Amino acid sequence: MPPKNSHSDFQNKRLSIVCVRSLMLAPWKAREGPRERLRDEDGYRIRAAGVCVNGRGKDAMVLLVSGGKEGGKWVIPGGGVEQNECAEEAARREVEEEAGVKARAVEVIGLFQDDDRKHRTTVFLMEVEEELSVWEEGEHGRRRIWLPLNVGAEVVKVAHRPILNAVLAR
Repeated sequence: MPPKNSHSDFQNKRLSIVCVRSLMLAPWKAREGPRERLRDEDGYRIRAAGVCVNGRGKDAMVLLVSGGKEGGKWVIPGGGVEQNECAEEAARREVEEEAGVKARAVEVIGLFQDDDRKHRTTVFLMEVEEELSVWEEGEHGRRRIWLPLNVGAEVVKVAHRPILNAVLAR
C-alpha cells in the first residue's frame, strides 16, 4: 500500500478538484485543452469585446449574451486575445462564438480596464452582417437577446455598464 500522502494520492485529489471545477462552469465555457492567457507588461489579461448595435438614437438595440456560471447575467460578448491575433480579430471571433453573429468592427469605442479581474479590454462597435440560427455556444445553452440600448445599459453586468454608457454618450 502506498504511503498516505503519495504522489498518486495527490494527483487523484488534484484531478477531482479540476473535474469538480469544470462542472461548476457554464457548459459553453468548457474548452478543449488549456489556452495561454495573453497578458500585458502590467500582468493584465489582454481582451477584446464587440458591442453589436442595430439602429440609431432612441431606436438603437444592443446585442447581449447570457453569462456567469448559471447564465443568469447579461454580458457583452468578449474574451481573451489569442496568440497571433489582433484585438479586432479577437472581437469578431468572440462575437461569433458567444452570440452567433458574424460582424465587422466599425470603430473602437475605447480601452476599458477592470482592476478587480486584472483585465484590459479593447471594445469595438460592431455592425452585424449575419445572425446565425445555430451556433456552438447556443447549442450548449448560451442565449442572446436584443434590447434597447438604454435598457441594456441597466441590465448588463455591472462591470460592463461603463462600456454601454460610453456608447450611449456618443
